[in-house]
Amino acid sequence: MLSFKKYVLSGIPIALFPFFVKGQKIASDKIYWLALDKYTLALGSGSHPNIGVEKVIYLQKSDYVDSIPPLINGYGIVLISNKNQKTLYKQHNRKLIHTIMSPVAVQDSMLYITITPYLGRLKGNRHYFLSVSEGTTVYFKFDSDKKQFVPDKIKNWGI
Repeated sequence: MLSFKKYVLSGIPIALFPFFVKGQKIASDKIYWLALDKYTLALGSGSHPNIGVEKVIYLQKSDYVDSIPPLINGYGIVLISNKNQKTLYKQHNRKLIHTIMSPVAVQDSMLYITITPYLGRLKGNRHYFLSVSEGTTVYFKFDSDKKQFVPDKIKNWGI
């Protein structure tokens, strides 16, 4: 049987785990901000002709990013959540450029994030249809001098 001291001490790592995870998530949000920065620059260059003239990105809220700035390179960022999704679609005549940002992934020792704008349509009151035609993948390499990942290349793709 564990003594009281060992019992209490064994619970400390479990109790502190949410704080460590939260700190890591906040630090990791920066890579998503950099990906959105590069994506908005690509939008401004005209490489995505299907994006409307409205300088707003409707971005699906994700569990792996804690915070997104409300403005990046002149583009407003509106997060789509379960609570506001139907309202946003109805405000835009049931059509919306619904953007989804993938979690960080690894390919050939580089990290990458894919940002995909979908043409979203609300049919009825509950059915959403998303059609994809293009997207952007931002690749990051590790800069040993800065001791962090930095954008390396951007690949715009289409179907």
